[in-house]
Amino acid sequence: MRRGRLRGPTGPTGPWVLGFESGGDHLSVALWRLAADPAAPPRTWRLVGQQIHHRGHRHADAALTLADQLLGMANLAPGDLALVASGRGPGGFTGVRVGLATAVGLGAAVGCPVWPVDSLRALAMNAGGAGVVLPLIDARRNEAYGAVYRDGERLSEPRVGPASVLVRDAEAIAGAAPLAVFGSGATAYDVASAGVPATWHIPRAAHTALLAARSWNAAGRPETGPVVDPAYIRPSDAELNPPKP
Repeated sequence: MRRGRLRGPTGPTGPWVLGFESGGDHLSVALWRLAADPAAPPRTWRLVGQQIHHRGHRHADAALTLADQLLGMANLAPGDLALVASGRGPGGFTGVRVGLATAVGLGAAVGCPVWPVDSLRALAMNAGGAGVVLPLIDARRNEAYGAVYRDGERLSEPRVGPASVLVRDAEAIAGAAPLAVFGSGATAYDVASAGVPATWHIPRAAHTALLAARSWNAAGRPETGPVVDPAYIRPSDAELNPPKP
């Protein structure tokens, strides 16, 4: 088994964590290394690499390729992974399924736990985890998925609806506090906050993997993960329009 090495004497030497985020037009894969000591704070962990590509919804043929590239850069084999994470949605039905299926298949192949992550919470981390934010993911059909977060904690349940309605309701929750609105649902329906960096609109597997690693670490680094359940929020087109008998 090949072992990856980080440059420098102070890099972490603990478990490797791979993450996927694929619920939108961007496919992202990221690799973290944690500290060997579970009590060490996350600031001692290291993001080793991340790949982000705009692929529309054509993720199935590239997810494992990007993962293999990241592992190769760190001189790792898949069996070196201790945890695999993936966004569970909400997002595009096909994209969410691709990410979760890839993570589950890889986890089963190498014998490591798989950790699903709230994709809206991961997107909210683009703002640095501070303040009141409304991350929006394009849900098509003139709607967006969204939830309100303050300092990383969720203040409202994820829901789907017209972006303008989600913003109005989020402003009521925020009260006098400034509200940052961003994400593909914000740009698609022209409700993004002024001055928000363009990078905030793009989901990042680095955040997906980091959230999973924090939960896994807090749980004592178990050998099994939670139930892998996609968060679709609304029925799929096939469920809304079943084929006629």
